[in-house]
Amino acid sequence: MSAPFTPPSGTQAGNAGRRADSRLRLGAGLPCRLVLLSGTLPGRVEDISATGARIAVAAIVASGSEGVLEVNGVEAFGEIVWCRSGRVGFHFEEKLALEQLVRLRHFSDGFGEHERMRRERIAHEFVTGRRV
Repeated sequence: MSAPFTPPSGTQAGNAGRRADSRLRLGAGLPCRLVLLSGTLPGRVEDISATGARIAVAAIVASGSEGVLEVNGVEAFGEIVWCRSGRVGFHFEEKLALEQLVRLRHFSDGFGEHERMRRERIAHEFVTGRRV
């Protein structure tokens, strides 16, 4: 007869394979910069938790690359832990504070409407000759 299942140390049987921190899904994503030794990449944070983020980028980035994620005044040092299909997983060296996550969530909630209004204003300025 086989021995009963024992979860790996540091986990509980009901939480094996689950995230330690819940994540915030950010809809279309928030604009960000990923500053690496190889250069600075623009991107969009698609979801974020206290321990990491999924970021859409237009470049291939090597796993193990270290850098800083900058998004809406929040800066977090960390490491690329995976890269697939134009997205990277970025693990933070130190957890983000709850206040930072809440601030990002509030910014995300109004971001889509803000961007729509900004684009309408730019289009109006172009059509009326105030922007070339």
